[in-house]
Amino acid sequence: MSDESVFDRWRARGEAVFNQVSEELMKNPNFVKAMQAAMKGKERVDVAVGQALKAMNVPTRSEFRRALSRIDALEHELAALKAEREAPVLERRTKPRLRTRAKGSR
Repeated sequence: MSDESVFDRWRARGEAVFNQVSEELMKNPNFVKAMQAAMKGKERVDVAVGQALKAMNVPTRSEFRRALSRIDALEHELAALKAEREAPVLERRTKPRLRTRAKGSR
């Protein structure tokens, strides 16, 4: 008998007990009502927290993510513009210069 099989049996037994308890609880109408009330309460808390954060000018997750994606886009645009602007400078530096003589000089 390996250690893994013992743990597997414990896990399987725990899942079976959890499923049995869950089924029994879901059959109890008082428990179902309590869970529904808890879910409604959670929704109210979520709404209240959202309103409080908005009143304090704290961005929501979606606003924060949108701002981060916009910053990323702007960084990419800026990098592209810098590369565009530096490319001609690099070309001028790497190309050999042809010297022309001024009139009258040797």
